[in-house]
Amino acid sequence: MPPLEDGERAARPSDSIWTMSPAFVTGVQTGGRLRRLYHAFPRQFWLLVAGFMFLMTGIDMCFPFETTYLTTRLGASISTVGLMIGIPAMAVLPLYALDGAIADRYGRKPAMIAGICVLVALYSTFGLSRSLWPIAVMIAIEAPFGWALFLTGSNAMVADLVSGPRRAEAYSLTRVALDVGITLGPLIAGLVIAADPTFHSLFLGGATICAAFVLILALLFRETRPAVAAHHEVALAKTLRGYGVVLRDRRFLAFCGVSLLPLYCFGQIWVVFPIALRQQHGMSAQQWGYLLAFYAIAGALAQYPVIRWLRGRDHVRALAVASACIGIGLGGAVMAPAGVATYAFMLAISFGVVLLIPLTATVAAELAPVALRGRYMGAWTLVQMGGYGLGPTFGGLALGRLGPSKAAAVTACAGLAGGVLFAATARRFASGVTPGAGAGEPEGAPAPAPGDL
Repeated sequence: MPPLEDGERAARPSDSIWTMSPAFVTGVQTGGRLRRLYHAFPRQFWLLVAGFMFLMTGIDMCFPFETTYLTTRLGASISTVGLMIGIPAMAVLPLYALDGAIADRYGRKPAMIAGICVLVALYSTFGLSRSLWPIAVMIAIEAPFGWALFLTGSNAMVADLVSGPRRAEAYSLTRVALDVGITLGPLIAGLVIAADPTFHSLFLGGATICAAFVLILALLFRETRPAVAAHHEVALAKTLRGYGVVLRDRRFLAFCGVSLLPLYCFGQIWVVFPIALRQQHGMSAQQWGYLLAFYAIAGALAQYPVIRWLRGRDHVRALAVASACIGIGLGGAVMAPAGVATYAFMLAISFGVVLLIPLTATVAAELAPVALRGRYMGAWTLVQMGGYGLGPTFGGLALGRLGPSKAAAVTACAGLAGGVLFAATARRFASGVTPGAGAGEPEGAPAPAPGDL
């Protein structure tokens, strides 16, 4: 072998095969980015993300098919189902305040465990009952103390674990986990429904997965309630007085009021929307499951990149886009001819939800003083669940009385109205909600008095 000239380097097989390979370089860079992303958040946050994925697989085996089961197997009308789901959600709105107080008084982890236990009871009732009234009773119990309580505790836990500058990213990552569960759940459900068209195995399987998550939560998670909240620990009745600060925060209340419009649209996706598609286009439960899986996959792929790109940008203007996309998507999917257009409008809905869910939770968390974070997130959960209740109640009534096309037009108008109002109020929020703020107590938020804690 001839000697090397000055400046030459001995080539190794690994140099030409791996080091010089663009694919290898790209892989190394991607791996480095993933490692940096992993180390940017606490370990328990990633445990929560994995838990969300597992839990949502069980929930979304059941939730998207509840109205189909109630209307096709138990013979209830869509108006009855809408009222059965929507009225309890609105009637118990004052009880949602308890969720935030529980999260601040007893901790995030107990709130999450209690909420999922109620979901286990709900889906067990769906699986075992052969009549409508036991299910109606459990829906009424679940409304304030099921998913709402879990959502309040988990939102507060994310805010506890992740500081302001990356909080929107954290909420978006939990949303990615939800989208993965939303993808897997309906696909598994399609197989289970094919084997057992009665839906009973489906609901019992979902209940089992939720029960398994309760064990994971109890054994592997630690409490994250901040020391300042523990320091001010008082009786639950006195804790509820902290909502006086929330009710004096006009900026927060204005934000919540505008958010009801896109949440009204979002609340129809799982309850009214599949029935409207069935009435308008003859869509079966299995086809609905495939469409829902497409929606979730699109959301999972877009969720984190979109929210990361929005870091440092105006969150409220992005919410204007979200509201318009959800409204137009829901309206267009029903009114347009079935086929490719249905999937295109479903993509618009998915993009709107990609923005809506993490950004609304982020703005709510940024508006919250640290010591009252659980109560602010409890108030935000009240708004979320109120929107969900409005969707099935009035969306179901509109579908029953106006028919699918006109009801879809009403939904589209609501989403567009939300977009206009978010755009009009963006400047109002600019002085109080700074994207990426880390203080947790934005300028202008009322300071909690000692008696409010």
